[in-house]
Amino acid sequence: MAEHRRETSMIEREAKFELELDALVPRLDGVGPVTRQEGPVKAVLEATYYDTHDYRLLGSGITLRRRTGGGDAGWHLKLPVATGHREELAAPLGDAGEPAPESLLDRVRDRLGDDPLLPVARITTTRYSYELLDAADTPLATLVDDHVTAETAGRHVSRDAWRELEVELAPATDESLLDTVSEALRAAGVQPSRWPSKLRRVLGAHLPLP
Repeated sequence: MAEHRRETSMIEREAKFELELDALVPRLDGVGPVTRQEGPVKAVLEATYYDTHDYRLLGSGITLRRRTGGGDAGWHLKLPVATGHREELAAPLGDAGEPAPESLLDRVRDRLGDDPLLPVARITTTRYSYELLDAADTPLATLVDDHVTAETAGRHVSRDAWRELEVELAPATDESLLDTVSEALRAAGVQPSRWPSKLRRVLGAHLPLP
């Protein structure tokens, strides 16, 4: 009997930055309410992304992936929301080779139509995570240093490698901290990413023009 798949949902509030391969991770101790930057904790994440042959999901700002490694392994569907952030729906990993959970596919049926889902990219991330804590040791946000290798799937294979920083707020943290931390990172010479996601970066050359 197939296991019952329980779906979870959260709103991602994050900002992405580019980081040179030999650069140090900036320290954010003392920035706003951040008292201490703790870590890093290392994880290796392996993700396969799925879309239609004409990238219909990505064209709507949606991503669907199956990822192993780290503390949130599973299927992840990310949907744009009116605030400019994204809603992330998660379902259990299941066995290798299983199709995407119906609970996630039901959310994008109107975009998929009858077209099958195909693997469009594979991305491996070596992630170093730093917790940003306040004076009471309450987690306010996570700063991650991602070392990324990626390749497209299908007939035309291309590869890329890069490094990026990402700041994601904890659920209870006031959103103003994202601006405060982003300003501190820019002051330290770290530039905002030109790409909204890793998938958009690796597939950029293959996407149809608007």
